[in-house]
Amino acid sequence: MLSENDLVDLRNEINNIDKKIVKLLAQRKKLVCKIAQSKIQNNQPIRDIDREKNLLSNLTNLGKKKNLNPDYITCLFELIIKESIRTQKKLLEKSKVNKKTNKTIASFLGPKGTYSHIALSQYEKQSLKKFVEKECVNFEEVIESVEKNESNYAILPIENSFSGPINEIFNILKEIKLFIIGEIYVHIDHCLLALEQVEFNIIKRIYSHPQPFKQCSNFINQFPHWKSTYTNSTADAIKKIIKYQKITNVALGSEIGNKIYGLKILRKNISNTINNITKFVVLSKKPIKIDSNKQVKTTIIFSVKNPSKEIYEIISTLKQKKIIVKILIFNNITKNQQEKIFYLDIEKNLSSNTIQNILNKIQKISQFKKILGCYPIENKKLF
Repeated sequence: MLSENDLVDLRNEINNIDKKIVKLLAQRKKLVCKIAQSKIQNNQPIRDIDREKNLLSNLTNLGKKKNLNPDYITCLFELIIKESIRTQKKLLEKSKVNKKTNKTIASFLGPKGTYSHIALSQYEKQSLKKFVEKECVNFEEVIESVEKNESNYAILPIENSFSGPINEIFNILKEIKLFIIGEIYVHIDHCLLALEQVEFNIIKRIYSHPQPFKQCSNFINQFPHWKSTYTNSTADAIKKIIKYQKITNVALGSEIGNKIYGLKILRKNISNTINNITKFVVLSKKPIKIDSNKQVKTTIIFSVKNPSKEIYEIISTLKQKKIIVKILIFNNITKNQQEKIFYLDIEKNLSSNTIQNILNKIQKISQFKKILGCYPIENKKLF
């Protein structure tokens, strides 16, 4: 006879299995979305009745072998298939709407008022285009929006003149199949923002995205009693100030964000450096065609376990040819292995013999290599 403790243990095992089932269903949905995108691009029908019948037949046979009732398996997987069809149809409808409206959509880390939003506004002026803005809650969603054909472009920050490369973004760039097609440099003017009735001497908590905390550390360290709280974005921090209505709360954000949401500026220009600039990139599913008369750069990312002299010979070759190259190097630890990630901005066309020779050399020594894009250089050289 089972004791009460035995019953608790068994229920805990069931709970763990149920959690695994939910995680597997989430993985299945991701694959379904990828399949839907392929069907949409190739004008294939959403449903494949023969496949559904074969799937159910195979699963019920497997169920019998595992002593599971065929009706139970059929009912369960008919529900799963129904959800898959619904998901695919939803993506198809979104794709049709985008085609009908013929609008260009750009995704960014929202809401409005973030520095990503400012970068998008600058890119509109720079490219002489008008975009439909799509707000996203994190960087992964910004990328997925383009991968799922919900947006045409993604705007991502990759480097700050003070805090350096944004490692989270470089890890994303390693995995995705999008291409860099443009760059934007944004002057960062961090402000301390609050409700109208807030006074400086009563502040207890400060909200913002992790990057502004790094970039304003000298100022914030003067107030060790402040409790720092991370948010998805600077505009999200501003929204929390408005939502909670606490006069002891403040946010780090942009002056434009402040104008949108109507807060009071307690301090301006509180970055560690006066010339605080963030570089953003614009990504798309397809690379752009390059005008031979334009100044362009090629961006490459690759990794090696142990940087060898060959890498530094590659960099030396570029400098000897008087080719401007920007190099970012940082450590990345995955699966108990440490690797160095090299990110190169080379002011030379991808089609040039110089770049092709460099790529051949990198191929021989790297564990991973990817051409992120060849695109026009922004006129402003800010850092």
